[in-house]
Amino acid sequence: MQKKKNIQLLFALAMVIALIALLPLLKKKGSGLEVDRHLFTLGAQTVITDVILKTDSATNKLCYVNGKWRVNDKYDLDLSMRDVFFSVLSQLEIKRPVAESQSDSIAEIIRNKGVEVTILNNADTVKSYSIWGDKDSESSFIMGAKSQPYLIHIPGYRSYVAGIFEVPESDWRTRRVFSTTYTNLNELKLEYSDGNSLTYRYKNSFFEIEGVHADSTQLINSLENLLFLQTDQYLLPSEMHNYVDANFNSNPFVTIAAIKLSGSMEKTRLYDPRPDKPYYLGITPDSSFCLFNKKRMKRILVKKKDFE
Repeated sequence: MQKKKNIQLLFALAMVIALIALLPLLKKKGSGLEVDRHLFTLGAQTVITDVILKTDSATNKLCYVNGKWRVNDKYDLDLSMRDVFFSVLSQLEIKRPVAESQSDSIAEIIRNKGVEVTILNNADTVKSYSIWGDKDSESSFIMGAKSQPYLIHIPGYRSYVAGIFEVPESDWRTRRVFSTTYTNLNELKLEYSDGNSLTYRYKNSFFEIEGVHADSTQLINSLENLLFLQTDQYLLPSEMHNYVDANFNSNPFVTIAAIKLSGSMEKTRLYDPRPDKPYYLGITPDSSFCLFNKKRMKRILVKKKDFE
């Protein structure tokens, strides 16, 4: 019995010695994973107030002010962009360190071409790193203060993680063109270049369409489509030539005007300078140029006959 126990102990000891001998090899093989995968991941319960995205050519600052997120102190942050961006911040993980043979060159590219990301809770820095992506391979790289670059990903997804950090100001801002809401709306007007017009007016605690006996559900649905109208895309100056040429007619085919109870007015003007394009050109109340999908706008730009 004792002899059997001794044999078992000797066998166990031999296994331990073998594992100790193999440990250096195992560590070497797994060295690419010897890193905190969540080193740059934003914790789910982390409170942040500002995110600064800086490149050589532009800086975008997202700030939480008076209960909502703003872009560069000029625009409200688009809610969809906000949700996607914060999801990326809280899910991105290190996949592996960049191979030693490429580490210096990738680090140099990140320093010269990457986006510097600073995440703050008031004056306290929560996270700070630089991120860069290779669009051809859709690979994304991240680097902190120690200048060690890492390949990053979102587990379970094949996505270009760096892409959302690189978008211009125009893609961060809300796509809603009017700031007017139901609580301060007095009138909303549609004025077409062919002489047709349609006016929604607040009267007797409800909205009505001037000169039209409209079904209340149809009325509210059409009013909401106009009041909460969103552009499909804001145009950069470099993109204007695709939609405006020498034959551009500066007269809009329709003007949408939201008039507040205070008397102030917001106008969005729509043009069709390129009938071959699937988008209308728009000019918003703050004089930004933007695009509206023609198929989508077909059901939004109503006339009196649509309520008959």
